[in-house]
Amino acid sequence: MKFRVIEGGKAIETTPVTGPASIRDEAERRIRASGYDQWRVRSLATGAPIPNSIRYLKMQIDLVAEKLGQLNPIPHDFTDDKYWPAVGI
Repeated sequence: MKFRVIEGGKAIETTPVTGPASIRDEAERRIRASGYDQWRVRSLATGAPIPNSIRYLKMQIDLVAEKLGQLNPIPHDFTDDKYWPAVGI
């Protein structure tokens, strides 16, 4: 089993942007970093199922993004790893 660390909030932003769209961008970044897109393409091409750990991680990331978007106010540090599920592949 490999573990991959996805670090959030390391980029320096010139203007603080918080909102549902920026939360969704962070979620998509984490999904891409997990390798989900590659597994999905493989699944579509070969018919082999996406591993459960990858599918569940994507579902968890989507859920966190949805719930963070519903908060009022949205945390300014929503890219911090404390809000997102750990990646263990």
